[in-house]
Amino acid sequence: MRGEVVLRRASLGVGLGLGLLLLVLALRSVEPAALVRALALTNPWFVLLALLSVGATIAAKALRWRLLFYPKNENLPLGSLVSALLIGQTINLLLPARLGEFARAYLVGETEERQKLLALGTIVVEKLLDGLALLLLLGLLFLVLPVRDWLRVSGALAALATAALLAVVLLLTGQRQRILGISDRLGRRVPRLGRLRPKAHVASLADGLSSLQSTGVRARLICWTAGVWLLAAATNWLVLVGMQVRVPVVLASLLVLVVVHLGLVVPSSPARIGVFHYLCLLSLSMLGVEEAQALAYGIVLHFVVVLPVLVAGLACLWRENLTLYRLVAEVDTD
Repeated sequence: MRGEVVLRRASLGVGLGLGLLLLVLALRSVEPAALVRALALTNPWFVLLALLSVGATIAAKALRWRLLFYPKNENLPLGSLVSALLIGQTINLLLPARLGEFARAYLVGETEERQKLLALGTIVVEKLLDGLALLLLLGLLFLVLPVRDWLRVSGALAALATAALLAVVLLLTGQRQRILGISDRLGRRVPRLGRLRPKAHVASLADGLSSLQSTGVRARLICWTAGVWLLAAATNWLVLVGMQVRVPVVLASLLVLVVVHLGLVVPSSPARIGVFHYLCLLSLSMLGVEEAQALAYGIVLHFVVVLPVLVAGLACLWRENLTLYRLVAEVDTD
């Protein structure tokens, strides 16, 4: 436990340092007066529409997540999934190491009396679908944009991570009985391991991948994934239009979406302050947008995308009578 605490503090320290460094780099070459002028151009009605788009994106993610529990998704309340999703995203925003994914699997297991590892299996499939969507968009961008070295390296790392995830999913779905047999034999030969019931845990995790066994459900999952990413791109598009950024808005929306997702994989500062803004500046600078306007866009988009999730996630924690650190502690001890 002490080692985990030290690791988290180190990760948080790295994230804070990186966020501050990138924020300094972003502000260094931007004139304050130009930044204020760019922010003053923002149309509040488009910001409101972007906030509605963020809400629609969260709803689409929750609906897709419920489908991922197939065939055990009957009578699974959408409200519980939205609450767990928001709490998980809040933890990811405020704490390092992507603990929010484990927290929402834990919450669904506790509140809906479902197996926590089954819920974690659905999140594995979710991450696989999002990874494939990210790589598809990245490939399309490579066709129309000059390939920068940092984008090429980031894309290669994302491809490796997605390939590893795909291999795990294929093994657990295609070789389920063999893997369960191996787990059973290991449990019998190693008494200490046997007390942890590895076969039962592997079976629960594999059950979370059952949605991929149905052709019809796979097609619906693809549609929901496309909807999630299109809604996220629409949020970027609305802010671009609302701030009168003169750039091919569809291309810029997708580029910001891809770069931000790639950049936030590494340990980041709380609420992604600094890192998020620099990634937006980096994206729009590739399309010739001046730095003051690109940074202003990052500030407004950060407000639209991050603040509502934080407020809603903390409200859900309060409603569940939980605190951030208490929930993380419960996840660790489960």
